[in-house]
Amino acid sequence: MSKTRKILVPIVLLLGAIQFIPHQHPQGVADTSAKIVIDNPEVKNILDKACMDCHSNETKYPWYAEVTPINMWIDGHVEEGCEHLNFSEWNTASASDRAHMSEEIVEVVHEKEMPMLFYWLIHWEAKLTDAERQAIVDYFNATDPKSEPVTSESSEDHEDNEHDD
Repeated sequence: MSKTRKILVPIVLLLGAIQFIPHQHPQGVADTSAKIVIDNPEVKNILDKACMDCHSNETKYPWYAEVTPINMWIDGHVEEGCEHLNFSEWNTASASDRAHMSEEIVEVVHEKEMPMLFYWLIHWEAKLTDAERQAIVDYFNATDPKSEPVTSESSEDHEDNEHDD
């Protein structure tokens, strides 16, 4: 047996065997009152396609997320993403935390740090255009999370206040 075969056969057998280890993806609690409400359809669509899989409790796992050890790697990234920002729990955060999260969103989207390269290389629809990035930046810059959660009602109130200036 060649040296390459002696290395590859055990690796393939090991990878095949670990597929039988049971794995359950973590599921977040679905509390619709805690979820961010985006009143701008364009921004909502952008967030849905590029952010929600890693930054919400509504992750849509692709078929390859069932393959071990890829599933562990994906779950780790989703868990880490939700620790930094979870749109499903937006309204449970304090006003100052929402303000900080909005600032972070603006920064990482503007600096093209999000979505991460490895994510949009696999999910081509998640690659943001400059216009989509600007729409997110403008939306979260215009939102005033210091006073109240981002909801349809608070966005309308905020727009009314802008016209009073």
